[in-house]
Amino acid sequence: MMCGSRNLVAASAGETITPSLPTPTEMRSPNQAKFSSWLWAVAISLVIAPFFRVLAILKIQVPELFGDQSRAYIQSHPGLAELLYFEIAMNVLLAASALVLNFFFYTRRRNFPILMVAYVAATVLYLVATTAAINSLFPDASMTQSYIGLMRSLIWAGALIPYLLTSGDIKKRFVN
Repeated sequence: MMCGSRNLVAASAGETITPSLPTPTEMRSPNQAKFSSWLWAVAISLVIAPFFRVLAILKIQVPELFGDQSRAYIQSHPGLAELLYFEIAMNVLLAASALVLNFFFYTRRRNFPILMVAYVAATVLYLVATTAAINSLFPDASMTQSYIGLMRSLIWAGALIPYLLTSGDIKKRFVN
């Protein structure tokens, strides 16, 4: 009677009571939402995004900007150095934003979904801006890789933004 279970009080003297462990869904508190496969995709992308942004800065943009081989090329193409500085600044900003979003995601902050939508939109706008700048600086250059990256980003945004704004999983986990 002291354990707080009503079943023990209601049981008659001749009945046998079989204790059972609660299922994982019974153990979950009401404010804990199930971690769906889409949320796993968001979590993984948030964890790896800063790494890839920093990698792009260190392996691509800094060598292109300060490398001995590209110095003459940059001098002969006005605006290229500014574009590389812009790419470095945006990648630093997006990497820092991804780190903040990681914190908001794992601490279940209420404003995570809308901030993630802003992050996705900023990423797409960044790719549109750099693709347009490259196209205007180098009209004869092959833009296939840039367009493929832009299309992947648009597909990612097209799937993720509606999910973040309308999903019941997101509302349970971050809003309620």
